[in-house]
Amino acid sequence: MQTIDLSHTIRTGMPVFPGDETPNVRRTHFVKKHGFAQTALTLTTHAGTHVDAAAHLFLDAPTLDGLGPDNFTGWGAVLDLTALTTPLIDQPALASLADIDSLDFALLHTGWDRHWNTDRYYRDFPTLTQTAARFLAGLGLKGVGVDTPSPDPVDSHDLPAHRILFDHGLTIVENLTRLGDLPSESFIFCCLPLKIADGEASPCRAVGIAL
Repeated sequence: MQTIDLSHTIRTGMPVFPGDETPNVRRTHFVKKHGFAQTALTLTTHAGTHVDAAAHLFLDAPTLDGLGPDNFTGWGAVLDLTALTTPLIDQPALASLADIDSLDFALLHTGWDRHWNTDRYYRDFPTLTQTAARFLAGLGLKGVGVDTPSPDPVDSHDLPAHRILFDHGLTIVENLTRLGDLPSESFIFCCLPLKIADGEASPCRAVGIAL
């Protein structure tokens, strides 16, 4: 069994969505001085690799603390989209996912995580068309994961892909990395978030487990 880490490291000054507060990781206690180490974190719930729940956009929608662990674990499959020549991911590029049995999480490998820690990361990244989002929403998935900041463009106000996926009960995992290290066959995917009261999103330690 092999466990593949699919998460970016949380650190001070890490990249964040334009307009969001920059994370601060501050050591408050030190072993040599206090006899123990302790760290204070200041960050938004959408920092780094994280899970979005429907409450991110919808009033009275399920929040993370109301969703059980089963919602964040299941069978995953990765779809290689690195050869795409357009930033728009449309339904035909996703068609092969319909042939996979017992699929819970579709992970879209665009390779965009190579731009992490650069100014390029939040500009012109691959996004889903509404047709593609509806296709994914119709597969009976628990969630969709992307190695980009969002399934919608950075300047989108309506966030149609988010809304379509949330409306069908899916969660969205954003800012994944190393999707190219996952096996081509099915694997177990886990993206357990923090159990935050009324949480609409949370950083997570996403992993793929090859059996």
